[in-house]
Amino acid sequence: MSVGDRVAQPGKMRIFEHLEDLRKRVKWSFLTIFLLFVFFAAFQARTADVGGVDVPYPYPNPIQPFASQFFNATLNFLKPDFVEAVVTSPAEPFVVQMKTAMALAVAVGMPMIAYQLGMFVAPALYERERKILLRLVVPSVLLFAFGMLVAFLVVLPFTFQFLYSVGAGLGAQRLFLSLDEFLSFTLIFVVGFGLSFELPVVMYALTAATLIKAATWKKYWRFATIGIFFFAAMITPDASGVTMLLVAFPMLGLYVAGYLAASAHERRKERGRAQLRSDA
Repeated sequence: MSVGDRVAQPGKMRIFEHLEDLRKRVKWSFLTIFLLFVFFAAFQARTADVGGVDVPYPYPNPIQPFASQFFNATLNFLKPDFVEAVVTSPAEPFVVQMKTAMALAVAVGMPMIAYQLGMFVAPALYERERKILLRLVVPSVLLFAFGMLVAFLVVLPFTFQFLYSVGAGLGAQRLFLSLDEFLSFTLIFVVGFGLSFELPVVMYALTAATLIKAATWKKYWRFATIGIFFFAAMITPDASGVTMLLVAFPMLGLYVAGYLAASAHERRKERGRAQLRSDA
């Protein structure tokens, strides 16, 4: 591919220009996360009756800010009724509140981070590479969001109910759930589940980049299965094995979907080449 295929630029960037551009991108990303963090950690979501309609508005309240409201809603949704939420140290509530605010800031600020990253990388890509990247962005975002929703709405409620039911079956009279452990468990599981749903996009991208043929995915499915179970064991936050299986089984289905997408891409390319040969 010739240099002329590259995205039109005013000129080549020197190393210091790259570093300056990187500094600006990092600065805007950090500023976005910081402002969102302050908002979620210091302001509370309230509603005002305006003409019979409840209109939400932010109100300064660092004791019970939006981060605490969101955490309470999540805890009430996921915690089984027979489990008691407890605080195990004086600093734990504050730490949980700050962690929740930071997680919300990163989640809400992710579009800005992705935009800044894209603007930094785009000048180094060929036009064809940019088109492939754009085709992958939307499916990646949708699959990640869908994976997180499935984990939060379906898998996590079942997981908490099942694991604590085992404790009750062993004769435990009172079952406790630490706020910090609950937050860490939920965050790791939801993010890990979202990442696992990126598998078809990764497989399609490697095939589209002609790095791995679609037939290779089919040939080495046994090794892929072992790798999936290993990945599931690494990202799940407990040693019960139950959550590992809840991640691994959907990933096996996603692996099949990735193979089918990669095969369809290769067939499409082959039809395009055949059409070009027939036209010639």
